[in-house]
Amino acid sequence: MTTQNRKLKLITFTLGGNSFECQVKQWNIANNSDDGEKLYAFCPDGEFREEAEPDYALELTFFSDWRSNGVSDYITVNDQQTVAFVLDHHPDIPAEHVRWSGNCKLKAPSVGGEARTTEMTETTAPIIGKPTYLHL
Repeated sequence: MTTQNRKLKLITFTLGGNSFECQVKQWNIANNSDDGEKLYAFCPDGEFREEAEPDYALELTFFSDWRSNGVSDYITVNDQQTVAFVLDHHPDIPAEHVRWSGNCKLKAPSVGGEARTTEMTETTAPIIGKPTYLHL
């Protein structure tokens, strides 16, 4: 068997129905879910696990765009709002095209940075529940 590998090159990405993939520099869907707690009782089969709630987040770094409805403007205007997201990974490779979708709560980004550097917008949006995963 040979190694399968692929560079991160192309996505399609929407927040609240607005396409922002051309502004994305880095993305990550983080699974922060705990393993749950192992509990015991004083009986022969008294070991069980209390399952934890799913805890996912959409971690994004964008090239800042403060124009009206640019990604930085959109996230700031919609601070604390829950919006739908859709992220298609490898949309140009039919056998590897996968999609994550769901709802996330936007958080206005911090603003500023070092002089004469490219302005970036970083934000982490908690995903409500577990995102839907599809192999397209």
